[in-house]
Amino acid sequence: MTQPQNQEREVVEGFLHRFFGPGNGVWPGLDPDYRHKDRTLPFVEALRRGDDAPVVLPRVYTDRDRFVVYVIAREPRERAKTAELIRAFAGPTYITYDEQVGIQPAWLDPGDPIEQAIRDFAGNRTTFRLETGRTLEHRRNLAGAMELMQRTEARRPPRMWRVAKPIGRLLAEFDASLSAGAGAASNAVLDHLATAGGVTAANLANLRIKRLDRLGRSEEILRLPELADAIRQDPPLPVKEAILNAVYAALEEPLAAGDLSASQARLEERGRFVPALLDTNAGLLGTQAVTVLLMAGTIVEDLPALRRLMKAVQNEDRVGELPSLIWEDAQRVLAEGVGAAATPAAEEPVPPVAESDASETFATIDSWPTFLAAVAAGSSEGQSAVEERSWTAWSPPAAHDAALAGFLDGLENHAAEEAWRAVGAFIDAVGYVAPAGLTAHAFIRNAVAFDRFGPGDLAVLQALAEIALRAGPSAITYAELLNEIGAYRSRWVSPERASIALDFVDRLFLAACPDLDARSKLAYDLLEPLWRHQGRLNEADLAFAKRLSRELSVDFPWQDRAGSDSEREFSLADLPPLKVLLYSLDDAVLARCAAEIKHLAPTVDTATASDHVGSAQLRQKARSADLVVIATRCAKHAATGFITQHARTEHIHYADGSGSASMLRAAVSGLRSAPVGR
Repeated sequence: MTQPQNQEREVVEGFLHRFFGPGNGVWPGLDPDYRHKDRTLPFVEALRRGDDAPVVLPRVYTDRDRFVVYVIAREPRERAKTAELIRAFAGPTYITYDEQVGIQPAWLDPGDPIEQAIRDFAGNRTTFRLETGRTLEHRRNLAGAMELMQRTEARRPPRMWRVAKPIGRLLAEFDASLSAGAGAASNAVLDHLATAGGVTAANLANLRIKRLDRLGRSEEILRLPELADAIRQDPPLPVKEAILNAVYAALEEPLAAGDLSASQARLEERGRFVPALLDTNAGLLGTQAVTVLLMAGTIVEDLPALRRLMKAVQNEDRVGELPSLIWEDAQRVLAEGVGAAATPAAEEPVPPVAESDASETFATIDSWPTFLAAVAAGSSEGQSAVEERSWTAWSPPAAHDAALAGFLDGLENHAAEEAWRAVGAFIDAVGYVAPAGLTAHAFIRNAVAFDRFGPGDLAVLQALAEIALRAGPSAITYAELLNEIGAYRSRWVSPERASIALDFVDRLFLAACPDLDARSKLAYDLLEPLWRHQGRLNEADLAFAKRLSRELSVDFPWQDRAGSDSEREFSLADLPPLKVLLYSLDDAVLARCAAEIKHLAPTVDTATASDHVGSAQLRQKARSADLVVIATRCAKHAATGFITQHARTEHIHYADGSGSASMLRAAVSGLRSAPVGR
């Protein structure tokens, strides 16, 4: 054995003796005569061998009834991979975690001798702390799952290189996940981007701001330490709007009361950086963002900015959307400023564009056809249009449906890969109004061709399927669509992803059906793997699977109760009277989820909302709720931010997808985790 190997072995042994020292009763002092050592020995031997797998070590606290398993990433850059391995092998079945943010690294207490030993040993490698139920069976199940994970990973063929997703594909996946309402998936992609490198700190901050804005978490945006730096870097328009929306949330109460001076004081306190955003193009901003800019321009008496903002509002006939006291105050300041000037202010000149500059740009991007062409070509103009959300000013994709679908289907491999960058914009632009079914189907073919079956990709596929089915396809097109969705089901249908599979099946029930055989086949193909592993389904997924089986006449002998011991110990039917608010822009999903909650928890009073902006009724629902569950697909900050601002409960959960099963899973998780539910 070489000297470096000896040193490495000494480091490992020193760590093991510290880890199994005072404070850990799972194998005291690595005593070779300890009668329960066989349960822990496989993990110790794996570390001593140096297996190519995460380090797994259990702990029983000696001063309280608590059992945890620590998992240490093999390499510094394997945080996201390790979290995904844990989720795949243990998932929500054996461990407790917040599904809306995913499995997160642990903060290790330097005052705890066991955790300090991990800190010294792991260095900059990420450590996760996993917890489960208190029974011996819970602990054995978790240890068994982690042993299987470690053994499976160690037996994989050794790799001398690693394949990483290109940054462009990760960015596309992030945008698409956000648009499809997959909050946990977008957070996982953000983790990948942070560890992969190649993305600047300013761009990572922009992505965090966009995600928090979609979730309606305004206060978190304003508390970001990197916010000032992000503003100095002149971020894309959607990021500027997200920041302005967050400021508006802080002003909403005094504005609603008509208190101008209090509103201005609050703006000076919470939005000191807003004057740096006064040059933002107001034409593409929402009412909340424009309101904040007008207030800032009035306070600092920036007359050119006020003229520009007010002209943009008047040109689009949006004066009536703004609070009257803000518009009138801006008029007053502008009039006083002009009156005090010796001569009227001249219009700001528009700098000429050199002919050489114009000839080098891509064709003008002013519609969905030109937008998709630019994105597929990988042009900087196309990329800019994605980042700036330029498409909000155009006619919707449905106006060009056949042309867009034909264009996508005719692309070669590289261009088709690039075109996926536009899928998030497409989902947002379509929303829940006029569907562009042919284009959605073409994007689905793109996803299947390029093997897009990650958690975020599947939420995008479900959103695309909803759009395609809502368009009322012919029987032939319907059968083709369902066949494409189910063709690779073995690669993604599992108990851990049950809610995604159930979202697809639920959409089959909700949509018009021109081919019963095709519908029944896909429903069977997606439900059958869940039935075979029904012991690993949680209560929400099992209940909804049974409901869908009945509704679609796809019969399986489902068990009565969920397999988890913790769920058997505490039934939702035993909950005290509670109030739950469900928010989604899909009314059918709201109705389905509310009905299933009533079935599982009869004492729970469920309210629903699908408002696009805040209202007195939405405020009352948010304030009275003990639990809030939000589906963020195509949602606007004007509603989600309003809800989170007025909710008096800390228990706000997000559906990781846009279907009924995703929302039900989030609701049941919230009911089980909230203290009021115990």
